Amino acid sequence: MAWVSLSLSIAAAAPSPLYVLYQAEWGFASWLLGLAFSVYAFALLLALVTVGSLSDYLGRRPVLAGAALAQLTAMTLFLVAPNIGTVLAARTLQGFATGVATATVSAALTDLAPNRNRQLGAVIAGIAPLAGLSVGAISTGLIVHAAHTPIPIVFTALDVLFVIGLAVVVAAPESVQRRGGAWKSLVPRLRIPSAARTAFVASSFLNVAVWTTSGLCLGLVAVINRDVFDLHNGLANGGIIALVMGVSTATAIVTRHLDARSSGLIATTTLAAAAAGIGVGVVATNLVIYLVASVVAGIGVGTGFGGYIRLLTPTTGPEDRAELFTAMYVVSYLSFGLPVVAAGAFIDSVGPRPVITVFCALTAVSAALGNLMLKRFASRGSDR
Repeated sequence: MAWVSLSLSIAAAAPSPLYVLYQAEWGFASWLLGLAFSVYAFALLLALVTVGSLSDYLGRRPVLAGAALAQLTAMTLFLVAPNIGTVLAARTLQGFATGVATATVSAALTDLAPNRNRQLGAVIAGIAPLAGLSVGAISTGLIVHAAHTPIPIVFTALDVLFVIGLAVVVAAPESVQRRGGAWKSLVPRLRIPSAARTAFVASSFLNVAVWTTSGLCLGLVAVINRDVFDLHNGLANGGIIALVMGVSTATAIVTRHLDARSSGLIATTTLAAAAAGIGVGVVATNLVIYLVASVVAGIGVGTGFGGYIRLLTPTTGPEDRAELFTAMYVVSYLSFGLPVVAAGAFIDSVGPRPVITVFCALTAVSAALGNLMLKRFASRGSDR
């Protein structure tokens, strides 16, 4: 299941360094760059609110097998895409398939954790996506730098990942007993189990700050590199994404034993500082400040992502777990996608510096509110 989670996030990050190549070849507007990135998040959200809890009824294995097959189809569409329309279709299908799988694989990791270490599933669920984003970005960047035809190499490799993932799912044990109510569960809804609501609200601003930072680093890095720092290099695009997500992964591993409240407070502080630093680096056209702030962002993302998962995981049993992860990821991917779409809509007319400054300011505000909410949550004696 960790392989499946890793593959999903590798595939999520891999196209990011390629968008500017598509733009150079086909000559489409910059707002379509933002759309190509964010349509993934919107399709993922649609999947989460419709089929996000389906595995609580049908079982984890059949839902994940269907998602793996859809990912194979999406990667093949990327492979043969002749225009931006096909890329958007592929990204939409990929987002929907990821939405089907995201809450399910997180729930499966938690279900399958050994009794002697029940937190292991939550730890892997917090580390694997960050590691995959780092691997996907740097691998694609290296391929862009070294190969004359990077796109076929990238998406053929991703097809292989999902073939292996499908085999893993088929071989895995089932952790949920099939029960009635599957059709009813497809009605679009968003419900937070009552036992988890206080923790969910307390962690939501942290969740927003983590994912707006991730959206900034994955969705806009190529534009920042090109239009602010005059870097026209696929390796630079992938390398900066990998820097942030690599630091995030290492931080998630190092801080995995911290209690959820401490993780959240560290994360909100570092995310606010990182947002300020990225904004200063972009406005001052100072690459050193930008890179240092990106490292700090990675620390915040790694600490925060694991922290809010550990805060929420103990609040529900297996029968409600996918539903809880669905609600959590709806907040995550709205924060991931909407700001990037808004930024893409204004960059051509306003310029990158004002847009990135506003983006960073909103992230810092969310982090500050998250810090306040977590302190209030702890003061009520509700920390788990």
